[in-house]
Amino acid sequence: MTILSATGPAHSTPHGLDLKLNAGFTLKVEVLESWLTRIAIVPDGGFGVDRTWMIAPKGDTPWEGRDRLSVDGFSLPDIARETTDGTETVTCGDARIRIETAPLRLAVERREGEAWRTVLKDRERSAYYWLERRGSFRHYQTRPQTDRHYGLGDKTGPLDRTGRRFRCLQIDSMGYDAELSDPLYKHAPFVMVEAEDGTATGLLYDTLSEMAVDLGAEHSNYYDPYRHVDILEKGLVLYVIAGPRLSDIVPRLAQLTGRPHLPPRWSMGFAFTTMHHADAPDAQAVMTDFAERCRRDDIPISAIHSGSGYTTREDGRRYVFTWNERKFPDRKAFFARLKELGYHTCANVKPVLLKEHPAYPQAAEKGLFVKRQDGAPAVEMFWGGEGASLDLSNPETVAWWQDGIRTQVLGEGFDAAWNDNNEAELWDETAVVDGVGSPLPAIEVKPLQALLMTRATFEATKAKKPDERPYTISRAGPIGIARYGETWTGDNFTSWHSLKWNIRNGLSMSLSGMPFIGHDIGGFAGPKPGPELFTRFVQLMALHPRAVMNSWKPQLDEPVNLPWMHPEVTEHVKAALRLRYRFLPLLYSLAHDCHRTGEPIVAPLLYHFPDASSRADPDAFMLGPDVLVVPNVTEGTDTVSIDLPEVPGGWHDYWDEAVHAGGTRVTVPAPLDRLPIFVRSGAVLPLAIVWPATSPHEAEAVALTAFAGAEAGTSRRSIFFDDGTSWRYLDGDASFLDCELTASADNVRLAVAEKGTGRGRPEFFVEMRGLVDRTGEHDLP
Repeated sequence: MTILSATGPAHSTPHGLDLKLNAGFTLKVEVLESWLTRIAIVPDGGFGVDRTWMIAPKGDTPWEGRDRLSVDGFSLPDIARETTDGTETVTCGDARIRIETAPLRLAVERREGEAWRTVLKDRERSAYYWLERRGSFRHYQTRPQTDRHYGLGDKTGPLDRTGRRFRCLQIDSMGYDAELSDPLYKHAPFVMVEAEDGTATGLLYDTLSEMAVDLGAEHSNYYDPYRHVDILEKGLVLYVIAGPRLSDIVPRLAQLTGRPHLPPRWSMGFAFTTMHHADAPDAQAVMTDFAERCRRDDIPISAIHSGSGYTTREDGRRYVFTWNERKFPDRKAFFARLKELGYHTCANVKPVLLKEHPAYPQAAEKGLFVKRQDGAPAVEMFWGGEGASLDLSNPETVAWWQDGIRTQVLGEGFDAAWNDNNEAELWDETAVVDGVGSPLPAIEVKPLQALLMTRATFEATKAKKPDERPYTISRAGPIGIARYGETWTGDNFTSWHSLKWNIRNGLSMSLSGMPFIGHDIGGFAGPKPGPELFTRFVQLMALHPRAVMNSWKPQLDEPVNLPWMHPEVTEHVKAALRLRYRFLPLLYSLAHDCHRTGEPIVAPLLYHFPDASSRADPDAFMLGPDVLVVPNVTEGTDTVSIDLPEVPGGWHDYWDEAVHAGGTRVTVPAPLDRLPIFVRSGAVLPLAIVWPATSPHEAEAVALTAFAGAEAGTSRRSIFFDDGTSWRYLDGDASFLDCELTASADNVRLAVAEKGTGRGRPEFFVEMRGLVDRTGEHDLP
């Protein structure tokens, strides 16, 4: 074990300083933006993984990655450096970093008036460890016991991670415990530290290696309370993102790692999939019958996703980019019928070839797999038997993969592809990946495979129809996958427990650079959901970015979650899906905001309202800044209670004319046919009132619904419409509505001005809530 210390004086660099350390390391501190500092501890021989694919200030990275110490794409503001009594200080505006040299110890400070306040501080005596025999690098910080910790992606339990220890490691965790299991599917080495007064700082560790994060589970009698990370890599790259609030950090994380892709509007409608349908021996008939029944029974639905059963052979195993002709005897007719019914489609694809796959010998000969030290495919256990992972950091593999997407998926009739089972559980320590011409140890870049798989699928889809925005999905991946597609909380378990805790799993991802999220409706694994639980799952997902019903329950006689599985609640299920389509113009407008600014679509209350009641982690979430959703997650109850945040004018109950004062606790009805929703006074929501049965995501008429508070005042909101599929919005060929709502004692007025060409804007009307005895008027373009 080596505790790092300086071995000589610091030297100024254009954007910070360098400091030579013992054990063959150099500290590099660089101010990249007024709100962003990079702290790197670099081995003399360079990093074993010398590139990054998470950091993308220019919107994306090259396929071969970006040098981990690159400054390209940053504004590089002016800094000042001084040395006092052996302490180095780098200052930029209202932020500075103080560096004690022996042992190495850094403190991040923020100017408050005439004084400086410490917001982060390394642990005394031993902050940076290199454990050479273990191949592990550790970083320790002091932890005030009032600190709170958020982030880390799809982690379980309360949103505040304080007191727990987690692993950043992708793993297939089917049927996980949504409160306690760890690790899960994503790699998100990102933590936001919030002080008692609500000021916060973000920490993004730029590594693809396995990493443990301890946020107070560990305690040593020899130190004050601390937190630390343990990275299986030699060296450290840490980005410090200034706040001062969580709501400042999350958009800046998106600016640093690449803003999320705006998907086509149809992808935000309700979708259905199950392995059992595509696994059926008469899969084409089963899936067609399902599609026809949805239309016949007036189930509002936009897309059907196919499980991987279309690729199975007689042995029941799955062979990507092949088709089972017996299950699908007439694919042309199958896709023609789905298109006639108005459905979009998406196909499951997997990045591992079983050894019996017909393409395996040729792929092995071409070197398309992750390789062992001797050059042979790195064979690991996969679903169905032994197989080898395709190396998506190899340009030849990417070309092979994209040809398969183009011909066997999109060319056969699917609109999109769903990247599944891509956690890359590679454990051979000698295995290497191509690294786009510069080989890398496979075990240290496992998340990269999911990222590049998703990118390859995204770009193949875009090349097939260049005028249309691609849609793709990935179950696994690091921060950065949002540049290409959406994700979800993986193969959850059917239970009331999952319903409650999945809310937090998803909200954590939304704060961690993965905003297009959802949960498998009804639960993927486990028992069949009862009528009440099933309805509550549909209601929860009605107002999330992703709403997909997905299940696999092979041990049951009736193994599939279906919209009509419980006839006694089918009308409630349909009502919840109609609620989704009513709110879809808002969801889509918020998706555009997320794409443009990095603001999350759904978020915990504490993101928008950093007060004590919001930090209590209620069973609730915000849809944008104006809509508070309080799903009923308690079996056998018909009310919910919530502490409403303090806002001028209070909160409107969506379902009636009641207006509740902010800063109060309310209890409202939550019967089985209702999802409790509150709307902030001053909001203007685009709510669909008419949509076609075969394309419910395409609203034909929208009510601009203004929620006026009793207090006098003015509020402003922006709403986005476009054609839902093309890139034309980037050139202003869309509708951007600026809405101004003014309330006085006797009048409420909504003024709407339009920018852009108006493309995609449906017919719209004005609806006003909260008028009471006042008159209402509007001015429309």
